[in-house]
Amino acid sequence: MDKGKVAIILGVICVILTASLFGAIIHYAGVIKDKDFMINSLQSQNDMLQAQNDMLQAWLDENRNLLSKLQEWLRGNITYYESQIEFLNQELNELNQTHQELYVNYTILTNVGLVFNGLKISSLKVKEDYDRGSLLGNVTNMKNELMSKVYVILFIFDINGSLDNYQVRTIENLAFNETKSFEFPHVLEKNRTFRLFAVGNYGFSDIENSKIAELLSEVEELNVRIEQLDARIKELEKMLGYESYILTDQAYYYSIRTDLQRSSKSILVVMYSMIYDPYHDPPNWANDLIEELINAKRRGVNVRVIIEYRTYSGFLENNLWAHNYLFSNGVSVKLDDEPDNDHLKLVIIDDKIIYIGSHDWNDPSLFSNHEISVKIVSEKLSKTLREYVEANFR
Repeated sequence: MDKGKVAIILGVICVILTASLFGAIIHYAGVIKDKDFMINSLQSQNDMLQAQNDMLQAWLDENRNLLSKLQEWLRGNITYYESQIEFLNQELNELNQTHQELYVNYTILTNVGLVFNGLKISSLKVKEDYDRGSLLGNVTNMKNELMSKVYVILFIFDINGSLDNYQVRTIENLAFNETKSFEFPHVLEKNRTFRLFAVGNYGFSDIENSKIAELLSEVEELNVRIEQLDARIKELEKMLGYESYILTDQAYYYSIRTDLQRSSKSILVVMYSMIYDPYHDPPNWANDLIEELINAKRRGVNVRVIIEYRTYSGFLENNLWAHNYLFSNGVSVKLDDEPDNDHLKLVIIDDKIIYIGSHDWNDPSLFSNHEISVKIVSEKLSKTLREYVEANFR
């Protein structure tokens, strides 16, 4: 091949290669341009998201600050209301103590045989129930005025003639010449004496002794203050999510028996001493409460009972009687034999009503001892106490 043809061929090849190279350069320049555009677009989106994130973070910081202030305010208010409840409960206890002291003074004064005009007590009778008696009677308004309240007061004396106890029944709205009945159930013991008085609040000038009038007037004022304080305490407790009631002596029995009768879902009892007397038919207050557990079980209520295995001498056998009697009637019951003693006196009803304090379920504790317990209405506290029982009494 001559040199001319070779030169032509090489020239054509160079043209083709140059065109291809130029096309490739143009193509990759476009790709680089598109890539730069995408990078710039993504950077813009990233800047926008960062700005939104900064705004959101600032909003969160502001709301955290507000939430912190709100929590601090709530803690301050809860502390304040709790201190108010503690203060009011203390004042209420002092008033109740004064209330009791006034009645004791009133008792001492009436021992000299004072006569109260306007009220007549009649039809007195004692209904005997084994070793105790119930006192029944009527009171009549002989004055030509409506008595909004009448206090029937029973004073019980021991065998030495000293005041042992007293109870009060309140009769409301006793009209002129109207007669209403009253009852003090299972309060009288053999070889004891008692005195009974009825006092109306229509006007204390009708009472012959001015000191008695003064004391009764103070009692009435204390009743009003106690009602006002109790209402205030209930208001504060409602704000904190619970209600509470102080139950002394026999008030515990009457309150818890009513709540046991009204139970609809569950009853949990953890008791140090639960004395069931199979040879003592009612009236026996411990027997009464044990029977209410069985009645609740028959209504379909989930009843669970835990009784301490080791108690003071003489209690163990009766605890066993209570255990066996409940078990034979289908109640879930356990004798706690863990190394540590169970000294609780706890009842939880329907996961919201709590009874806790010093009352055991034996007749002396329920009837004659001086005891104090508290009734609390709170689902939250009920849950906490139930969790404690589940953790410690398996």
